[in-house]
Amino acid sequence: MAADLNLITEVPGVLSGTAWHWAGTVGELVFTSGQIGWDEAGNTVGPDDPAAQTEQAFANMARTLDAAGSSMDRIVKITGFIAKPEALEEIRAVRDRWLPTRPPSTFVFVAGLVQPDLMVEFEAIAVKKP
Repeated sequence: MAADLNLITEVPGVLSGTAWHWAGTVGELVFTSGQIGWDEAGNTVGPDDPAAQTEQAFANMARTLDAAGSSMDRIVKITGFIAKPEALEEIRAVRDRWLPTRPPSTFVFVAGLVQPDLMVEFEAIAVKKP
């Protein structure tokens, strides 16, 4: 199986030089790493704004999927991790705008993310473009 795994390390417009891969592909499937509200320089966008962080996370997701040969409209499953449960409705509104087809989705409330000012993280499974 490892021979079939293609790892995506660099994504234009997303933080570079990280110790992890932004996505991996196996056959026609794309699996993303968690996408957070960091800009290209690694700064948190909207430290107190869950909607702004969600917008940035989905912009990063779109770039990552594009680099892996897929797109937002080809997501078949999305999982969101939320550190601020009271922000759920704001986060959901942004998610629904980015994903109008509403693929299967799970939200998980977590005690925290990689940095204390981060409120949301999303990972996805998508299908490559034909």
